[in-house]
Amino acid sequence: MTTLCAAMRDLIINILAIMVNSIYLPFAFWNVVKTSLAGFTFCGNKKKFSPNVVAITGANSGIGEGIAYAYAKDRVSLVLLAQRLEKVAEACREMGSPDVKVVQMDVADTKSVTDFFDEKTMEYGIDLFIANAGIASVPKTHLLDQAEKILQINVMGAIAGINSVYKAMQKRGRGGQIAVVSSVCGFFNPPVLLSYGTSKTAVMSYCRDLRALGRDDNIIVNTIAPGYIATNMTTSLSRKDKRFFLTPEYFGEQVKKGLENDVPLISLPLHQFFAFAIISTLPPSAKQWVSDFLHKHVDPILSKKKVEKVLPEKSH
Repeated sequence: MTTLCAAMRDLIINILAIMVNSIYLPFAFWNVVKTSLAGFTFCGNKKKFSPNVVAITGANSGIGEGIAYAYAKDRVSLVLLAQRLEKVAEACREMGSPDVKVVQMDVADTKSVTDFFDEKTMEYGIDLFIANAGIASVPKTHLLDQAEKILQINVMGAIAGINSVYKAMQKRGRGGQIAVVSSVCGFFNPPVLLSYGTSKTAVMSYCRDLRALGRDDNIIVNTIAPGYIATNMTTSLSRKDKRFFLTPEYFGEQVKKGLENDVPLISLPLHQFFAFAIISTLPPSAKQWVSDFLHKHVDPILSKKKVEKVLPEKSH
């Protein structure tokens, strides 16, 4: 009887999921298409938000570096937060940024993150905060060993900055913009990346709801969900097919366009967003089948063949 009830439940969920997906996916697909088309006239040349000062965590490499360069070229002042920032900061100055502040910070220390933004958001006039810092790891020991560290940096570190900046912008009274770098793994991920996927799902959900709350305070909140980007995080993975990887510089430019046009979810490459998003909308039984399939065919590639090389606590 219990088995029959479960089967009936899944059947009903399957039918409802198909009905909902037929309505939802075209809208979600268009939101992401707008990221690439935001610069064209028919998508709106008038920018909805043009910041004067942008703060970015994890700006010393990868996606954070690419976003910093995109804004530097537009002569926007920058506050870069990470370790070993000298090279990126100098490049931003050469590209045209009129003021580049460098802050040595470990986002795992949430108190230092909160203290900094409590004090400096209004002092520096931060208009846009991008919570980018994050790590991923396939541990050589038990899969759960890295959970606390990954969640501390990717979730608590990001939320500490987001909350502090939000409160400061709220107090300032003239609005602002906040964005978080999640991942397509926030939709669905290989089981071996369970801690990383959990962290990205958490911040994606947090910022989706904060976007709704932010309307009351004129604070725009956006989510960035990159697919395969050629960063330190993916450096050990196979790149035989270059179509699957975007450069951080190109992705940074697309993120800038998406944020200027207030695209709620900025996710590229497009085909990767669509694939992961579709999987995330499947009913529970179907998602479990996909998870089992990935564990059998993808996890061994990530965790067994290159356990010492793939994602050894690498950042965005």
